[in-house]
Amino acid sequence: MLTCFLNGLRPMKAKLLLVASIFSVLPLAGSVRAADPARASDEQQLTKIENDWADSHVKRDSSFLQRITADDFTFIGPDGNMVNKIDYIKGLTGDTVFSGFKIDDLKIRTYGDSAVVTGLVTIIVKTKGEDDSGQYSFTDVFVKQKGEWKAVSGQVTPVAKDEATE
Repeated sequence: MLTCFLNGLRPMKAKLLLVASIFSVLPLAGSVRAADPARASDEQQLTKIENDWADSHVKRDSSFLQRITADDFTFIGPDGNMVNKIDYIKGLTGDTVFSGFKIDDLKIRTYGDSAVVTGLVTIIVKTKGEDDSGQYSFTDVFVKQKGEWKAVSGQVTPVAKDEATE
């Protein structure tokens, strides 16, 4: 296989060509590593946003939601209804009251100035006195606008309860 790659060059020339090939690839490996700190920083920022977002539900802090959502933000709730940013924020101070909001299994994938965040959340919540607590899978989509991450879309889905444990 190596002789095909090196086209039958004499051993000394073949070794030099192989060494030169290796050294020409090393700068590329360094540039891949150089991008990792930026990606790690983005992941840290998005993790913080997600945790602060959870806290804002418990604290009923609509100003946080106003800051981290884009003007064209849309949210699809567990009932399948879609709402815009204004209605989503209004809902935070409405009939639904969160007393617990714990995020697990957070996965963040970044694509330049876009990111998709998925996870599992366990909430303790009542709506008009009715218990809506449980586990929900979620997906949030972010874009970086003027250097800041903004949520452009969110969606939650109830996790089916295991009938054997009910």
